[in-house]
Amino acid sequence: MFQQTVCKLHDIIPETGVYALINGKQVAIFCTKQAELFAVDNYDPFSQANVLSRGLLGDTVITDHKGVEEAVLYVASPIYKQRFNLATGQCLDDESIKIDTYPVQLEGDDVVISSPLSDAG
Repeated sequence: MFQQTVCKLHDIIPETGVYALINGKQVAIFCTKQAELFAVDNYDPFSQANVLSRGLLGDTVITDHKGVEEAVLYVASPIYKQRFNLATGQCLDDESIKIDTYPVQLEGDDVVISSPLSDAG
């Protein structure tokens, strides 16, 4: 697993996102008010543009196929407003679409992304 330090925690304003280029792929990193970190593809499959890091964070309650309600955090694309679950990458508005998510952690003040991408790309 490839790991890369992408920024300092204070570089991400709470409730906003930034993006980092990791082995040629743009990854959007978000920080909540509670300093929870999430990382997903920056590529929006609906607009076909790398814009998700500029999306709006929100939360909603979804009901799964068993009728169980679950609170989820999402990013809404700034172009067509489709919402993506920050934890799973699942599009909340189109079940057939899912974007990649990446493990992200805080090491001291460093935001570190893990990726299955190799150093060779």
